[in-house]
Amino acid sequence: MPLEAEIKAEALKLGFVVSGIARPAQPETFPSYQSWIAEDCHAGMAYLARPESLSARADPKSLLPGSRSIICVGLPYPPPETPEPDAQTGKGNIAAYALQPDYHDVMTAKLKQLGQRLTELAGRPVSFRACADSAPILEKDFARQAGLGWIGRNSLLSAPGLGTYLVLGELLTDLELTPDAPLSGDPCRDCRLCVEACPTQALRPNRSVDARRCLSYLSIEHRGAIPAELRPKLGPRVFGCDTCQSVCPLNQYVTTAAAAPALISAFPDLIEEFMLDEAAWKARYKGTPVLRARFAGYRRNLAIAMANTRAVGAAQALQTALEEELPADLRETFLWALAQLS
Repeated sequence: MPLEAEIKAEALKLGFVVSGIARPAQPETFPSYQSWIAEDCHAGMAYLARPESLSARADPKSLLPGSRSIICVGLPYPPPETPEPDAQTGKGNIAAYALQPDYHDVMTAKLKQLGQRLTELAGRPVSFRACADSAPILEKDFARQAGLGWIGRNSLLSAPGLGTYLVLGELLTDLELTPDAPLSGDPCRDCRLCVEACPTQALRPNRSVDARRCLSYLSIEHRGAIPAELRPKLGPRVFGCDTCQSVCPLNQYVTTAAAAPALISAFPDLIEEFMLDEAAWKARYKGTPVLRARFAGYRRNLAIAMANTRAVGAAQALQTALEEELPADLRETFLWALAQLS
């Protein structure tokens, strides 16, 4: 069996549902990425625009000197749960991927296992570096090059039969491996459902996302107040957004099983969550991506969702919270939410 086939078989054993190989050359989308940065579409994620970050994305070999191949893999997570029509009164919504154990930890551990197996499979010491959404690498482009799927209009990689419900990882290695070919065709060519469904019109014509308007960015990465005009668009969302995936025709028949059982509910009770102190909140969401929002950011999201859903008891909860010492931006958000309820 060729070494490439052995590596892919090993990846399958580790739980990766797709795998492929690409060359560590400058990705085709790097010029578009530069334009995206220049247009400030990265919003408050200043680390994306650092010179060392840009140079690494232009030259992935800098991440592992002597690298000759990139092994690209994908781990599945279940599609979003569909609530009963009247079951969401006073309930928030957490994006599907965040219900699982933090993918950074899971992906890193599995990639390192695969990297350690390379030495045995190759019969010589092999250098490798695991990348799990933490290294400056244009992972969707390399996944596309490796034949894992297509990049859709929502900017996400869609794999045949698996859709976009995947998290991606890369293993740079000094092994000289035969690269795979990209998939032909473009299943998104005549479809714009995700573009039209995006609550804030954050999807750009070149299949990138304007983070300044993206509800996933605003509810997770953004620090401080969310622009007032975008707050009603959040609806019940308290962490992330699945809209552009939920409407995608390529996702309609995906039944991917979880690699692990859900750790938390997709539909938390807004008032109960709002009453948690920071220690209780951290304990509840330990080991999940939700901690990425930080306590202040999550309370901000809860207040907006409480106003948007007109949750019973929200006004009293907000009034009580306003008696606390609060950062100015959080106090402003709570006052805004209270005003909407009035």
